[in-house]
Amino acid sequence: MLSYLAAALPPDASAEGRLLALQCALRSNTSGQVYLPAGLLRGMRLGRALAPWDELEDARWLLRLPHPTEQTGHRTAAAQLLDAAVLTQEPARHDRHQAADWALCAISRSRLRALPAADRLTALVLTTHHSPNAGRSSMEADHLTRTCGLDQHTLTATLNRLVSVNAVEAWTFELVTEDVSWNSPRQ
Repeated sequence: MLSYLAAALPPDASAEGRLLALQCALRSNTSGQVYLPAGLLRGMRLGRALAPWDELEDARWLLRLPHPTEQTGHRTAAAQLLDAAVLTQEPARHDRHQAADWALCAISRSRLRALPAADRLTALVLTTHHSPNAGRSSMEADHLTRTCGLDQHTLTATLNRLVSVNAVEAWTFELVTEDVSWNSPRQ
């Protein structure tokens, strides 16, 4: 889903917008509607932030629905996803909900909680691309920056902050392959 969003969202979409889009895409129903409880938005550290919603609306990726009804709950944000391709993404809806819960837990870990959204999104991307059997994982730098909505300079600072909080053990940029390689901390 992260790769889909890297292609579907504008390159300048913020990390907050990307995290919101990820939850919306994973939690949407078969009609492309999504209802996000206020607690979930607080857990993502988005709370009452309107900028990510505005950004996704400006990109014509979603449309906020009028204030929720009694049926959906008054403390729920509601939206209609406008990109039909999101509904064709695998896996099935139940598995997408599990992935949404996992992603929320991954970005809410205590070591990441105080970091900016871009750092939390990058940690999530690295975690999803980590191969536990390989020891060291890698990803094309261009793909990583596009998925996280970062430029190369910002990526460097973000990776260094992830090392400082032990979310990543170490990282390198491979000049020949133009890959970013990293070691995840030992559990």
